[in-house]
Amino acid sequence: MLDLQTKKELKELLGELGPDTLLLLFSNFTVVILAMVQGWNIIPLLWIYWSQSVIIGFFNWRRIKQLKTFSTKGFKIDGQLVEATEKTKKSTARFFLLHFGLFQISYFIFLMSITETIPTEVILSASVGITLFLFNHFYSYRYNLEKDLATIPNVGTMMFFPYARIIPMHLIIFIGLWVGRGSKTELFFFLLLKTGVDLLMHVVQHVNWKEEKDLKSKKVSSQASKQRMTVKARLKLWFLLGWVTFLILIVITFWVMAEFNRF
Repeated sequence: MLDLQTKKELKELLGELGPDTLLLLFSNFTVVILAMVQGWNIIPLLWIYWSQSVIIGFFNWRRIKQLKTFSTKGFKIDGQLVEATEKTKKSTARFFLLHFGLFQISYFIFLMSITETIPTEVILSASVGITLFLFNHFYSYRYNLEKDLATIPNVGTMMFFPYARIIPMHLIIFIGLWVGRGSKTELFFFLLLKTGVDLLMHVVQHVNWKEEKDLKSKKVSSQASKQRMTVKARLKLWFLLGWVTFLILIVITFWVMAEFNRF
């Protein structure tokens, strides 16, 4: 059974995530169902998740441009710390748009080089998945814009986070591309992994991880507070362990495939 404090913290955590989290899960599982029913290979999925990356980048650029007050703590341009000015915001937005755009163009060229003929029904279904991701991230943008305007987000963190979000999920799919294109079991496994990573990075992005130490509101004895970890503290620990496990699994996968290719 959960104690009252844990229930309260879980309720606050779910409140921070918002309804866009459920929309993200719905979008991902719709793609999973379409892919499994129609027997897709990895290629259409790469196009869908490339489109999702472009959508994430676009709305992140819009979020930066819409900022009113923001922090530049630890953020440097040309090796120099910068002030939280309108000029800094505009230059950051331009740099992000250029750099992220070039990254996606390179990805697009790679996808074109490996893509063969895709059946029309798969293209139509993939369009449904892309539309769902567009709606999800538009809703998330509108929902979190109010939070951005009500708080003081770090513009440097906002600029770099889309890379941290999209690179792990694409890395998973690329491993799937390397392992094979025809197995439904492999397809389902990598789709679930991608969905899990996408959800985790969504949680990391939209939750305020700063612990508020309000002793009057908590009313917990000092001894009990030392023995008890908050929900957010436990999640941060799980995220850390998860990333270590994820990296180890990647290394093992590449090693196994390298050994397999030797025979």
